[in-house]
Amino acid sequence: MSWFNAPVKRKSPFRLALMAVMMAAVVIMLGAFTRLVDAGLGCPDWPTCYGHALWPDETHEIDAANMAFPETPVETHKTWPEQVHRLFASGLGLISLLILFLSIRKSDDSRLKWSLAALAAAWFALLVTKIVIKANTTVTAEAFHGLSDIVIGVLVLSGFVVLALLPRAQRSRQPMKLPALIVGFVILQGLFGMWTVTLKVWPQVVTTHLLGGFTTLSLLWLLVLRLDNRVWWLKTPDSHRVAALRPWVIAGFAIVIVQVALGGWTTSNYAAVACPDLPTCQTQWWPQTDFAQAFDVFQGIGPSYLGGRMDNAARVTIHLTHRIGAIVTFVYVLLLAWKLFRVPLPETRRMAIIVGGTVMLQFLLGLSNVIFHFPISVAVAHNFGGAVLLLVFVTLLHRVYTVEQR
Repeated sequence: MSWFNAPVKRKSPFRLALMAVMMAAVVIMLGAFTRLVDAGLGCPDWPTCYGHALWPDETHEIDAANMAFPETPVETHKTWPEQVHRLFASGLGLISLLILFLSIRKSDDSRLKWSLAALAAAWFALLVTKIVIKANTTVTAEAFHGLSDIVIGVLVLSGFVVLALLPRAQRSRQPMKLPALIVGFVILQGLFGMWTVTLKVWPQVVTTHLLGGFTTLSLLWLLVLRLDNRVWWLKTPDSHRVAALRPWVIAGFAIVIVQVALGGWTTSNYAAVACPDLPTCQTQWWPQTDFAQAFDVFQGIGPSYLGGRMDNAARVTIHLTHRIGAIVTFVYVLLLAWKLFRVPLPETRRMAIIVGGTVMLQFLLGLSNVIFHFPISVAVAHNFGGAVLLLVFVTLLHRVYTVEQR
């Protein structure tokens, strides 16, 4: 029995969407590298870097940058990771817009086309309004930019979400609402990238920015799966057995998302190195903890959070919670892989091997982080492994919800 039992024809723009997935993966790895080398504030301005499209590297450029930004002198080993990350993220935004444009051209749903045009016009009008108000008020630039960008970001994303929830025209077979939602998330990601700098790596923003990157990657991969136009074609009894696994897959997906969020909170609060030993933490099975401070999402805006501001007990708490979450995720996902493998179908057994293998590799990378004293290469690989595990669950969800009977 073949994995897919019916001839398929890929939809346009499949290859471009696949390229966008690879670009998003690179952006996520660059973001992880930027955080790990403490380069989140490597460029104190946005979207330029000390006023440069790239970054200052000549002596006279560095001298001029230091004069313009005396509070944040140039550190050349931190400028390039931050700006390269921004440039790749901008490239991803352009590819996402191109995917949306090509999807609109292929679609025959005129209502959605007009809705997208109205949304684009509203976005442009908001930007023009911001410029006009800024030119005619005495509001400080920093405060105005922060408030106006939040309003614009929320309104634009809300528009794309509403658009994605609109009933789909029955005759339209070309995905168009999903590309629109992706563009909305990419725009919001750009705003969070700016706030990461302007709010001085505030942990709430950094964690949300990481989750937004994983969400964008997942949506792009879902688009690839839809454009690939492949589903499982199964006999009726087999399709019912697969459908019975849906609650298990949803629960596993939720657990993985929570664990990814814990990982983001760990890295944004510089808690990864809080427990440098295994299986104990600082030679104790349960050292002093402080859950109130560790998960305080109302930390004040203003001070620089580069390097973290929590005390040892709070960081240990975050790290221990992430470890416990890793064990829960590992056990549950292996259980799900076992349940998949018990269904005697090539489709489910292949997915069981992929699911189980991915979570085992991710667990080993997490252990390697501690064993080898948190080398940057392993830490970046661990971050990317979380993204891959998330994509595996997106694939599994797509398969179990699009199964067809033959």
